[in-house]
Amino acid sequence: MRGLIAIAVATLLLTGCVLQLGARPPLRPLAPLPAGEERELLQHLRVEFRGERRDLMAALLLLPQKLQLSLVSPQGVSLMDIQYDGRQLTAERYLPATRALPAEALLADLQLVYWPLELLRGALPSGWSLEERRDGGELQRRLYYGGRLHTRVDYSGDNPWTAQVRLVQESLDYSLAIRNL
Repeated sequence: MRGLIAIAVATLLLTGCVLQLGARPPLRPLAPLPAGEERELLQHLRVEFRGERRDLMAALLLLPQKLQLSLVSPQGVSLMDIQYDGRQLTAERYLPATRALPAEALLADLQLVYWPLELLRGALPSGWSLEERRDGGELQRRLYYGGRLHTRVDYSGDNPWTAQVRLVQESLDYSLAIRNL
């Protein structure tokens, strides 16, 4: 059991460092919940940072009035639950090391992947811009801060909810791969 907890702690510390470094430009505010959207997903998340790779499992529940995200280690250890009602985010952490994982930054990245483009653009503060394009049946999003590419999101298809996704912040040597199970 100690080995499982050590792996979970290392994963969260690595992820937390990535997300905190990613906040170098100001942290993007969270967008509201998409109206009428309902989803229930079980996903495999792979975080890569400076050549190291960590895996997490995520259960995502999106309802018109709330979002709930539960993170679990590959061994089944509960790591964190995040709830968001469109205005306020709460996070319950189950291991002390999860304090290093900024829930708001993780949710902002997931919103960048899944939320409708106009809803995201409406929440971006000055200095940020977001583009989306389709290329050969595949969707791409590019987030810019101060005119410079900050985050790239590539989808294996044109539907974000069913596609395999790769989010990359090259300046931080950070990536997040998402695969539905």
